[in-house]
Amino acid sequence: MNFPSSFPPAKTVLVVIFSVLLGASLRADDTTASATAANDEFMPDVQLAPFVVNGEPLAISIHARTKRDRRYAEDFAEEVIAVAHETLNGSTGRGLVIIGRQDEPHPIFVFRQFLAMAEANELDPAVAKSATELTRIMQDWRKKMNMDDEEKNEEDALELNMDNVITALPLPLEGVASKLYQIAWKENFEVDRIDQKLRVLTAADLADDQFSNFHWVYYLPPRNAFNQALKEILPAAMKKEKMGIFKRAALRSAIFVFKPAIKKAVEGMRKGMLFMTVMHARTDYSDEDIMALTGAYVEVLMPDFKFNGGTEHQRAVEAIEAQKIKNEEYARNPFITPDRLTTFDAATYSAFEGEYVLDSKKATHWFKRDGDTYTWTYQEDEPRTFHPAGERLLVKDDGKMTIEFQVDETGTVTGVEERWHRRRQMVAKLK
Repeated sequence: MNFPSSFPPAKTVLVVIFSVLLGASLRADDTTASATAANDEFMPDVQLAPFVVNGEPLAISIHARTKRDRRYAEDFAEEVIAVAHETLNGSTGRGLVIIGRQDEPHPIFVFRQFLAMAEANELDPAVAKSATELTRIMQDWRKKMNMDDEEKNEEDALELNMDNVITALPLPLEGVASKLYQIAWKENFEVDRIDQKLRVLTAADLADDQFSNFHWVYYLPPRNAFNQALKEILPAAMKKEKMGIFKRAALRSAIFVFKPAIKKAVEGMRKGMLFMTVMHARTDYSDEDIMALTGAYVEVLMPDFKFNGGTEHQRAVEAIEAQKIKNEEYARNPFITPDRLTTFDAATYSAFEGEYVLDSKKATHWFKRDGDTYTWTYQEDEPRTFHPAGERLLVKDDGKMTIEFQVDETGTVTGVEERWHRRRQMVAKLK
């Protein structure tokens, strides 16, 4: 969906009026001298973005230091906010997108500095208590970015300096994290000045929040942060594979050719985080439902080198609506780990033994008896141990998966339903 870069006079007036009112409301709440000083430094660079959906001007502001940064941030956020608006069937709330500058550290490094000082007892005890909240915020962020997923084979892991990769990652600013960002801003993001400020910081200082009038705040890394992250990943990949000169040249050529697709994927991830930020702030959906909706959205944004009908906006809205239905279906019938049967007749499950197939003509799954237990194997994977939990139901050792055999009206086995938390699929019996 393309949104007009200019509005009819009536809409223009509405946007201007709202911008003035928003600025006035922000200033009205900043009654202390310190808040006023901060306003002079930060708020003049905050401008209401010209976003309109279905004739409704949206209250989304952009903080940028250059016109080029502002254009990038507006282009980045516009479509995400439009999709979020349709997902919510209404307002996306008052939001602020802050685009970072190349010479400024990522907020994560400021948060680490605060936590290190709290650990070393270098902060006011009342201020240090906020370390618990900040730790939770950082852990939630890492989880959302899938940064804590362990490699199945550590030998295959790239030797990356994650600090360089982090600089390209977006971050919602909430609670104490938002306030620490504001403090770092006042101190020009200089480590020594931030250190000195934190040492004398009081609980009252930390409570001062010039972002309080926004429902959500989103930190967007600088436009070129992706390029720096790519410079980190490429040498690590080459080192891991111990490439010769020709392979290195081939990889560099591939990166050059596919860089637009890689950049699109990174931008898709960053847009997904903005979408998730708005959903968390403006809905009462569970974290898992929001993650599922975000996953559906991001999947549309990922490059797949296929021709897809319709606009990206249309496909995104349709994918999210389809996921909403799945979320509702799951809520009616959630995955619950069944109890294992303490007694059972092994012969009951003998009819289920054999080969099964998923999207292929050859067997992809095998069900076999193994003493008092059973194994369910997928292709070359290690057999997984299952225990009887019902007449046709078995549960995996760790309780995170079930298989339930399906039969027709004659009692003939037709397939098996694999089920996990929020996911299920049918595997047919090989005939």
